Amino acid sequence: MEQTSPRIAAKDKVPVGQKLAYAAGGSVEMLSAASVGTMWMPVFNLGFGISPGILGMIGVIYRIWDAVTDPVIGNMSDNTRTRWGRRRPYIFVGAVLVAITTPMLWRLSPSWSEMSMLVYITVIGLLLHTSLSIWAMPYNSLMLEMTPNYDERTRISAYRTIFMKFGVLIGSWILPFAASPFFASPETGKPDLVRGVQIISIALAAGTIMLGVLPAIFIPERYYEKEASKQAKEPLIQGIRDSFHLRPLWMLVSIVVFQVFGNGLTSAMGFYINLYYVNHGKLTDAAVIEGFKGTTAFLVGLAAVPFWTWVCEKLDKKWTLMIIVSSGFISAGLNLVCLTPSHPYLQLIPAVFYASVTASIWLILPSMLADIVDFDELKTYRRREGNINAVFSWFLKFGMTIAMGLSGFLLEWTGFDAKAGDQPQVVLQRMLYLYVLLPAFFWVIAVLLIRIYPLNRKKMTEIRGELEARRGAV
Repeated sequence: MEQTSPRIAAKDKVPVGQKLAYAAGGSVEMLSAASVGTMWMPVFNLGFGISPGILGMIGVIYRIWDAVTDPVIGNMSDNTRTRWGRRRPYIFVGAVLVAITTPMLWRLSPSWSEMSMLVYITVIGLLLHTSLSIWAMPYNSLMLEMTPNYDERTRISAYRTIFMKFGVLIGSWILPFAASPFFASPETGKPDLVRGVQIISIALAAGTIMLGVLPAIFIPERYYEKEASKQAKEPLIQGIRDSFHLRPLWMLVSIVVFQVFGNGLTSAMGFYINLYYVNHGKLTDAAVIEGFKGTTAFLVGLAAVPFWTWVCEKLDKKWTLMIIVSSGFISAGLNLVCLTPSHPYLQLIPAVFYASVTASIWLILPSMLADIVDFDELKTYRRREGNINAVFSWFLKFGMTIAMGLSGFLLEWTGFDAKAGDQPQVVLQRMLYLYVLLPAFFWVIAVLLIRIYPLNRKKMTEIRGELEARRGAV
């Protein structure tokens, strides 16, 4: 393991105000993902009666579309030359587009035919995902060029992770808030989940505009004037081909894909286990517990960020990541004990361990991706943050696509039937064991890959020295 990091030089530090402005965008990114992820199955399955399998396939369509748009927008961002830089114009426009399309996704009506609903959520969902790509690709690429320092990158990521936790907190309470009597139907007086989500989505759109444009306004592009603005534009195919030769990128992609794939296969199952196995089909009770799980994830994740940032600087990113991923097995084992109808709130205990894992993984990974950009610059003589981030995102979403596509069918394979109300005990037990054991299998592979990942503090210090000897300090 590596020794304690040296003190960060003043020239490498990013001002706190800029860190905060950049990090605020992280809450938009996570709030969008958390809210849609939380509401997708309950609203469209329970609210509109669309089958989980079909919803899973629509999710696959979204991810396939992301796989097309992310590399294109990443390459466009690298090749853009404006007085405001390469990233900032896209971030500003993208935030506005996301705010416009977010409320539109939920504006269908139960009176429509099923085919009309499917066409609507497919088309509007594609518009929303395109808008997210326009914003997210340049936003994530911007972080990769904010500092050349190995540890300052982790600190920037720590600020963003903290704001992301606030997005997760808000997102986790959207479902219970939408299902509360506050949004009761005027006709029946009962809670109306669909109406609640439609109203809440307007508030989400306002928050997206306010926070999503901040990085575009306040964050300078460190490498633009001295280096990026002078380099030749890179064709899309060449950018993808060059990225395919980056061994550290492939290893990091594989680590993330196995982690995400394991979680994604059973993510939808977790809510239904809470609803039907733990709470006997009581939606309001299950939704409240989901809200408390989100709050737990927020508090634990918030506390974990400074701790794991400190560990990264004392040890190294790769060893810290290995420790974090390995601790996920504790959460999986606790689920076997704590998911019980006799004590519904015991499930908050494994949520504590899982929250530490998820918060900390997304603390370290962006910092490691920034290291890969330096490694790539040494080989290609170009700053290609957009292309590298796009390839990373492409394979991340590929793993999520396959997992999402299989998750609905996996849920149906267990024998689950939303129209049946109470589920047979054998179905619930089958869901529980899959939920616990299947992700753990893929986490084992991720741990083995982390063990052989080649970039550490010593290697990155050597790379920075070679780069600055060649093109000067930035």
